[in-house]
Amino acid sequence: MEPTHEGKEHKQELSDEKQLMLLNPPTVPQPYPWLLIFDGKDQERQTFFSISGDRFYTRTIPEMRNKEIIYTCNNGWLVLRDLINSMNVCLLNPTSKETVQLPPLEDDDDYTCILSSSPSNHNHQCRVVFINTKCLFYFCRLGDSKFDKRVFETEMPLGRIDMIDATFFGGKIYFIVCLGFAIYPLFIAEFVDSEIRFTKLGIEEYHDQSPQDIISSYSYLIESCGEILLLEKMMFGIFRRNVFGFLVFRMDLLENKWVQVKNIGERTIFLSRSGSSISTCSIVAEGVKQNAIYFTNAADRYLYVFDLEDDTISKSLPCPIVACQRLFLDWVMLS
Repeated sequence: MEPTHEGKEHKQELSDEKQLMLLNPPTVPQPYPWLLIFDGKDQERQTFFSISGDRFYTRTIPEMRNKEIIYTCNNGWLVLRDLINSMNVCLLNPTSKETVQLPPLEDDDDYTCILSSSPSNHNHQCRVVFINTKCLFYFCRLGDSKFDKRVFETEMPLGRIDMIDATFFGGKIYFIVCLGFAIYPLFIAEFVDSEIRFTKLGIEEYHDQSPQDIISSYSYLIESCGEILLLEKMMFGIFRRNVFGFLVFRMDLLENKWVQVKNIGERTIFLSRSGSSISTCSIVAEGVKQNAIYFTNAADRYLYVFDLEDDTISKSLPCPIVACQRLFLDWVMLS
């Protein structure tokens, strides 16, 4: 892989047309996610950026003030966590403003979150699952007053175990854990009545395959167009803030192994700061690059695109009016 490079910064001027657009927040869904930027005091301002339209729309949503996104769904729902009381979590549909309060979490640990279905169905079948860094599963149905919990158990001699990432696919939760020395076995968690059962897949364990000069990496497990993909973001630099590139692997259930892929075809992957990700299939829209990974960095106003074809990274400034500090960037589908 050749060293990546940054493209020229994309300058934007606030023309009269773009200034007018600030008064008209987006309401029409699009087939790819919006980049959502939280900024201002207490993150009271939300700016939606359209990649295809190259325009941004600013609005103030009271339900999102002092909140951060910890999970974003393809159906438009968000899981929000309070920045003041980190154990306070809720669901929000930013289009309808419908909010569902969830039971409080037990601590302020970092969590991976899964929604089993859309909360809009109102059939009480939607399960909300939080998984902390020690692989403790908290789960509830909408309307429950508290979370049930289950400790992840396996017959493998694990020792220390760390949750890496999880995704929902085919009615089951697929998740990978770290056993030390960057060995990542793949497991399934599925609900049987009101209990969770764990199963280790026979697929060979993934080993970190970053080049030796990469200081650290972060792994994402995502569902993409009917497949499970494992993305490894390779980082370098003193504070590990510089992204070298990505390695992409596909779960091959026939061969029971991870297969590296150099091309994801007409797919586009949007990696979230919160850890959740959105993958689109065969979306043709001006300005939206296929065979690419869109991502953001913490405390950074820029939008980055990794091109799998030539292993390069370009960047642009989607919204020059947002603050340079105390901001969050994430992806959201509007329904």
